[in-house]
Amino acid sequence: MKTARWWLSAALLACAAASPAAASLFVALEGDARGGYSQRGGADAEVNSVGGSARKVFADRRGDRVILFAQAEWVEDFSEALLHQAYAEWKGPMGRWNIAAGRVLLPWGLRTAWSPARMPYGSPYDWTRTLESDNGALLRGTLGVWDYGLALTQGYGMEDIEEFPGPGNLTGRLGMTPGVEGNFTLGLSFAAGTAHASEHGHGMGDAMAEERTALALDCTWNAGRGTYRFEGGARRAEETWHGTLFGAVDYALLPRLTAQAAGQMYE
Repeated sequence: MKTARWWLSAALLACAAASPAAASLFVALEGDARGGYSQRGGADAEVNSVGGSARKVFADRRGDRVILFAQAEWVEDFSEALLHQAYAEWKGPMGRWNIAAGRVLLPWGLRTAWSPARMPYGSPYDWTRTLESDNGALLRGTLGVWDYGLALTQGYGMEDIEEFPGPGNLTGRLGMTPGVEGNFTLGLSFAAGTAHASEHGHGMGDAMAEERTALALDCTWNAGRGTYRFEGGARRAEETWHGTLFGAVDYALLPRLTAQAAGQMYE
Protein backbone atom coordinates (compact mmCIF):
# COMPACT_ATOMS: atom_id res chain seq x y z
CA MET A 1 0.00 0.00 0.00
CA LYS A 2 2.81 2.44 0.88
CA THR A 3 4.54 1.62 -2.39
CA ALA A 4 1.35 2.23 -4.37
CA ARG A 5 0.76 5.61 -2.70
CA TRP A 6 4.37 6.72 -3.26
CA TRP A 7 4.36 5.77 -6.93
CA LEU A 8 0.96 7.41 -7.47
CA SER A 9 2.05 10.66 -5.79
CA ALA A 10 5.23 10.83 -7.85
CA ALA A 11 3.39 10.14 -11.09
CA LEU A 12 0.69 12.73 -10.46
CA LEU A 13 3.30 15.36 -9.61
CA ALA A 14 5.12 14.57 -12.84
CA CYS A 15 1.93 14.80 -14.88
CA ALA A 16 1.08 18.17 -13.34
CA ALA A 17 4.55 19.67 -13.92
CA ALA A 18 5.01 22.80 -15.99
CA SER A 19 5.31 21.98 -19.67
CA PRO A 20 6.70 23.62 -22.80
CA ALA A 21 4.47 25.01 -25.53
CA ALA A 22 3.78 21.71 -27.30
CA ALA A 23 2.24 19.64 -24.51
CA SER A 24 -1.16 18.17 -23.68
CA LEU A 25 -2.80 16.44 -20.74
CA PHE A 26 -5.39 13.64 -20.96
CA VAL A 27 -7.36 12.42 -17.93
CA ALA A 28 -9.78 9.46 -17.82
CA LEU A 29 -12.00 8.23 -14.97
CA GLU A 30 -13.89 4.94 -14.79
CA GLY A 31 -15.97 2.85 -12.40
CA ASP A 32 -17.24 -0.72 -12.26
CA ALA A 33 -20.22 -1.77 -10.09
CA ARG A 34 -21.39 -5.38 -10.11
CA GLY A 35 -24.24 -7.43 -8.75
CA GLY A 36 -24.99 -11.12 -8.62
CA TYR A 37 -27.20 -13.80 -7.17
CA SER A 38 -26.47 -17.31 -5.93
CA GLN A 39 -28.57 -19.88 -4.08
CA ARG A 40 -26.06 -20.04 -1.26
CA GLY A 41 -25.32 -16.35 -0.75
CA GLY A 42 -28.41 -14.71 -2.22
CA ALA A 43 -28.18 -11.28 -3.82
CA ASP A 44 -24.90 -9.42 -3.61
CA ALA A 45 -23.55 -6.14 -4.97
CA GLU A 46 -20.25 -4.28 -4.73
CA VAL A 47 -18.22 -1.46 -6.18
CA ASN A 48 -15.73 -3.60 -8.05
CA SER A 49 -13.41 -0.72 -8.92
CA VAL A 50 -13.09 3.04 -9.18
CA GLY A 51 -10.03 4.53 -10.80
CA GLY A 52 -8.55 6.48 -13.62
CA SER A 53 -5.48 7.48 -15.55
CA ALA A 54 -3.55 10.62 -16.48
CA ARG A 55 -1.33 11.05 -19.53
CA LYS A 56 0.97 14.03 -20.14
CA VAL A 57 2.39 14.26 -23.67
CA PHE A 58 5.29 16.48 -24.74
CA ALA A 59 5.78 16.89 -28.49
CA ASP A 60 8.11 18.56 -30.97
CA ARG A 61 7.77 19.24 -34.69
CA ARG A 62 8.38 15.56 -35.45
CA GLY A 63 5.58 14.32 -33.17
CA ASP A 64 5.15 12.98 -29.63
CA ARG A 65 8.46 12.52 -27.86
CA VAL A 66 7.96 12.15 -24.07
CA ILE A 67 4.95 10.63 -22.30
CA LEU A 68 4.25 10.59 -18.56
CA PHE A 69 1.51 8.14 -17.61
CA ALA A 70 -0.15 6.92 -14.40
CA GLN A 71 -3.05 4.50 -13.87
CA ALA A 72 -4.49 3.52 -10.47
CA GLU A 73 -7.71 2.20 -8.98
CA TRP A 74 -9.42 1.22 -5.74
CA VAL A 75 -11.00 -2.23 -5.84
CA GLU A 76 -13.42 -4.45 -3.88
CA ASP A 77 -15.48 -1.73 -2.18
CA PHE A 78 -12.42 0.51 -1.75
CA SER A 79 -10.64 -2.08 0.39
CA GLU A 80 -7.45 -2.08 -1.69
CA ALA A 81 -5.49 0.43 -3.78
CA LEU A 82 -3.63 -0.74 -6.87
CA LEU A 83 -1.17 1.22 -8.97
CA HIS A 84 -1.05 -0.50 -12.35
CA GLN A 85 1.26 1.87 -14.20
CA ALA A 86 3.40 4.95 -13.48
CA TYR A 87 6.16 5.57 -15.97
CA ALA A 88 8.00 8.01 -18.22
CA GLU A 89 8.47 7.01 -21.86
CA TRP A 90 10.74 8.30 -24.62
CA LYS A 91 9.37 7.65 -28.11
CA GLY A 92 11.60 6.97 -31.08
CA PRO A 93 10.90 7.78 -34.75
CA MET A 94 7.88 6.11 -36.38
CA GLY A 95 7.33 3.90 -33.33
CA ARG A 96 10.36 1.76 -34.15
CA TRP A 97 11.51 1.96 -30.55
CA ASN A 98 10.09 3.31 -27.30
CA ILE A 99 11.85 3.22 -23.93
CA ALA A 100 9.89 3.44 -20.65
CA ALA A 101 11.01 3.38 -17.01
CA GLY A 102 8.91 3.10 -13.85
CA ARG A 103 6.00 0.79 -13.16
CA VAL A 104 5.33 -0.60 -16.62
CA LEU A 105 2.82 -3.02 -18.14
CA LEU A 106 4.63 -6.24 -18.98
CA PRO A 107 4.57 -7.41 -22.63
CA TRP A 108 2.70 -10.68 -22.31
CA GLY A 109 0.13 -12.47 -24.45
CA LEU A 110 -3.23 -10.94 -25.23
CA ARG A 111 -2.68 -8.28 -22.60
CA THR A 112 -0.38 -6.39 -24.98
CA ALA A 113 -3.42 -4.98 -26.80
CA TRP A 114 -6.41 -6.06 -24.66
CA SER A 115 -7.36 -6.06 -20.99
CA PRO A 116 -9.73 -8.67 -19.52
CA ALA A 117 -9.89 -6.95 -16.13
CA ARG A 118 -13.29 -5.31 -16.77
CA MET A 119 -14.91 -8.36 -18.31
CA PRO A 120 -17.70 -10.03 -16.31
CA TYR A 121 -16.01 -13.42 -16.64
CA GLY A 122 -12.82 -12.20 -14.95
CA SER A 123 -9.22 -12.48 -16.02
CA PRO A 124 -7.45 -15.65 -17.24
CA TYR A 125 -4.29 -14.42 -15.54
CA ASP A 126 -5.66 -14.62 -11.99
CA TRP A 127 -4.96 -18.35 -11.75
CA THR A 128 -1.76 -18.43 -13.75
CA ARG A 129 0.03 -15.96 -11.43
CA THR A 130 1.18 -13.92 -14.40
CA LEU A 131 2.35 -10.45 -13.39
CA GLU A 132 0.41 -7.59 -14.92
CA SER A 133 2.96 -4.85 -14.25
CA ASP A 134 6.28 -4.44 -12.47
CA ASN A 135 8.94 -1.85 -11.68
CA GLY A 136 11.78 -1.54 -14.17
CA ALA A 137 12.53 -0.71 -17.80
CA LEU A 138 10.58 -1.56 -20.96
CA LEU A 139 11.71 -1.47 -24.59
CA ARG A 140 9.01 -1.86 -27.24
CA GLY A 141 8.31 -0.92 -30.83
CA THR A 142 7.08 -1.87 -34.30
CA LEU A 143 9.16 -2.88 -37.32
CA GLY A 144 7.04 -3.58 -40.38
CA VAL A 145 4.71 -6.50 -39.65
CA TRP A 146 6.58 -7.23 -36.41
CA ASP A 147 6.04 -5.77 -32.96
CA TYR A 148 8.19 -6.48 -29.94
CA GLY A 149 8.45 -5.81 -26.22
CA LEU A 150 11.16 -6.61 -23.68
CA ALA A 151 11.01 -5.72 -19.98
CA LEU A 152 13.68 -6.10 -17.30
CA THR A 153 11.99 -5.61 -13.93
CA GLN A 154 12.35 -6.24 -10.21
CA GLY A 155 9.91 -9.14 -9.96
CA TYR A 156 7.73 -7.67 -7.19
CA GLY A 157 4.77 -6.80 -9.39
CA MET A 158 2.43 -4.50 -7.47
CA GLU A 159 3.73 -5.72 -4.11
CA ASP A 160 5.87 -3.65 -1.74
CA ILE A 161 9.53 -3.34 -2.75
CA GLU A 162 11.51 -5.37 -0.22
CA GLU A 163 14.98 -4.54 -1.51
CA PHE A 164 16.69 -2.91 -4.47
CA PRO A 165 17.19 -3.98 -7.19
CA GLY A 166 15.18 -7.09 -6.29
CA PRO A 167 15.34 -10.70 -7.50
CA GLY A 168 14.86 -9.81 -11.17
CA ASN A 169 12.45 -10.87 -13.88
CA LEU A 170 12.72 -10.83 -17.69
CA THR A 171 9.56 -10.71 -19.81
CA GLY A 172 9.25 -10.43 -23.57
CA ARG A 173 6.89 -10.84 -26.50
CA LEU A 174 7.37 -10.99 -30.26
CA GLY A 175 4.26 -10.41 -32.35
CA MET A 176 3.34 -10.45 -36.02
CA THR A 177 0.46 -8.84 -37.93
CA PRO A 178 0.55 -10.17 -41.50
CA GLY A 179 -1.39 -8.54 -44.31
CA VAL A 180 -2.43 -4.95 -44.89
CA GLU A 181 -5.81 -5.22 -43.16
CA GLY A 182 -4.33 -6.08 -39.76
CA ASN A 183 -7.24 -8.31 -38.76
CA PHE A 184 -5.05 -11.16 -37.48
CA THR A 185 -2.22 -11.04 -34.94
CA LEU A 186 0.01 -13.76 -33.55
CA GLY A 187 2.42 -13.52 -30.64
CA LEU A 188 4.95 -15.56 -28.66
CA SER A 189 5.72 -14.55 -25.07
CA PHE A 190 8.35 -15.69 -22.60
CA ALA A 191 9.34 -14.93 -19.02
CA ALA A 192 12.15 -16.05 -16.74
CA GLY A 193 13.24 -15.13 -13.23
CA THR A 194 11.61 -14.59 -9.86
CA ALA A 195 8.10 -13.18 -9.57
CA HIS A 196 6.00 -12.25 -6.54
CA ALA A 197 2.40 -13.03 -7.47
CA SER A 198 -0.77 -14.10 -5.73
CA GLU A 199 -2.20 -17.55 -6.31
CA HIS A 200 -5.69 -16.18 -6.89
CA GLY A 201 -5.46 -12.76 -8.50
CA HIS A 202 -3.28 -9.70 -8.12
CA GLY A 203 -4.25 -8.77 -4.55
CA MET A 204 -1.43 -7.28 -2.53
CA GLY A 205 -0.27 -8.78 0.73
CA ASP A 206 -0.78 -12.47 -0.12
CA ALA A 207 1.94 -13.05 -2.72
CA MET A 208 4.74 -15.60 -2.72
CA ALA A 209 8.09 -15.47 -4.49
CA GLU A 210 8.32 -18.06 -7.24
CA GLU A 211 11.21 -19.06 -9.50
CA ARG A 212 9.61 -19.60 -12.88
CA THR A 213 10.00 -20.01 -16.60
CA ALA A 214 6.95 -19.41 -18.77
CA LEU A 215 5.96 -19.47 -22.45
CA ALA A 216 2.71 -18.49 -24.16
CA LEU A 217 1.22 -18.33 -27.65
CA ASP A 218 -1.60 -15.87 -28.38
CA CYS A 219 -3.64 -14.90 -31.40
CA THR A 220 -6.44 -12.43 -32.16
CA TRP A 221 -8.72 -12.59 -35.20
CA ASN A 222 -11.16 -9.85 -36.21
CA ALA A 223 -13.75 -11.19 -38.65
CA GLY A 224 -16.87 -9.22 -39.46
CA ARG A 225 -18.74 -8.46 -36.25
CA GLY A 226 -16.70 -10.88 -34.19
CA THR A 227 -13.37 -10.74 -32.38
CA TYR A 228 -11.86 -14.09 -31.40
CA ARG A 229 -9.00 -14.40 -28.92
CA PHE A 230 -6.91 -17.38 -27.82
CA GLU A 231 -3.96 -17.85 -25.51
CA GLY A 232 -2.21 -21.04 -24.48
CA GLY A 233 0.81 -21.27 -22.25
CA ALA A 234 2.96 -23.28 -19.89
CA ARG A 235 4.67 -22.29 -16.65
CA ARG A 236 7.45 -24.20 -14.89
CA ALA A 237 7.73 -23.57 -11.15
CA GLU A 238 9.20 -25.77 -8.41
CA GLU A 239 10.19 -28.46 -10.93
CA THR A 240 6.57 -28.77 -12.14
CA TRP A 241 4.96 -27.66 -15.39
CA HIS A 242 1.49 -26.08 -15.39
CA GLY A 243 -0.56 -25.54 -18.55
CA THR A 244 -3.22 -22.94 -19.34
CA LEU A 245 -5.72 -22.41 -22.16
CA PHE A 246 -7.99 -19.41 -22.65
CA GLY A 247 -10.44 -18.40 -25.36
CA ALA A 248 -12.83 -15.46 -25.69
CA VAL A 249 -15.36 -14.23 -28.25
CA ASP A 250 -16.84 -10.75 -28.62
CA TYR A 251 -19.72 -10.43 -31.11
CA ALA A 252 -21.41 -7.12 -31.94
CA LEU A 253 -25.17 -7.65 -32.01
CA LEU A 254 -25.89 -3.93 -32.37
CA PRO A 255 -23.68 -0.82 -32.55
CA ARG A 256 -23.87 -0.49 -28.74
CA LEU A 257 -24.60 -4.08 -27.75
CA THR A 258 -21.96 -6.84 -27.66
CA ALA A 259 -22.29 -10.47 -26.60
CA GLN A 260 -19.28 -12.02 -24.87
CA ALA A 261 -18.29 -15.57 -24.07
CA ALA A 262 -15.09 -17.01 -22.61
CA GLY A 263 -13.67 -20.23 -21.26
CA GLN A 264 -10.42 -21.29 -19.65
CA MET A 265 -8.64 -24.42 -18.51
CA TYR A 266 -5.60 -24.71 -16.26
CA GLU A 267 -3.56 -27.53 -14.80
